[in-house]
Amino acid sequence: MFNLKLPKNIIFIAKKLAFICIFLCVGNIVNAQKIAVPENIQAALLTKVLKYNPQIPQNNKIKILVVYNNNTLLDKDEFIKGLGSSMVVKAITPKELEKNISGFQVVYFMEGIHGFSDLCKANKVLSVTATTRFVEEGEVSLGFGIENSKPKILVNLTSLDMEGQSFSSDILRIGKIFK
Repeated sequence: MFNLKLPKNIIFIAKKLAFICIFLCVGNIVNAQKIAVPENIQAALLTKVLKYNPQIPQNNKIKILVVYNNNTLLDKDEFIKGLGSSMVVKAITPKELEKNISGFQVVYFMEGIHGFSDLCKANKVLSVTATTRFVEEGEVSLGFGIENSKPKILVNLTSLDMEGQSFSSDILRIGKIFK
């Protein structure tokens, strides 16, 4: 083993740099796993927001597909439980979406699921996500984020139009709109 005599200031700086590197790495891991809006709140918001979509009939139970995989951070069962008995819900994996989308009015993509929203556009089905970035980028039409420590409705008008969907001005006025 080497016995190096380094000046105390070099050792001090090295320790501080090591601490900063560890702090940043752990901080990024924690932030990557942080879920902006809890499942039950997203479910409650979704049931309310869908009442303002004229393309979704309100006289029957709304049919929703919940697309998940084993890597999703959100708990699909908690989300489904949060929907209550107001909807007919079917949980599927992404590879099952194409054969199941017919007859459903809404597809909810769990955290991190993407690349399948073109099926919603082709079938004129409302796409909803737990990933705010996908709404901002126009991949998905509706999502829920946090603004000023409160849940916020996110709507992408371009994606919404491509899906043949719309919301009343009441929702658009209180939501954060992307084009």
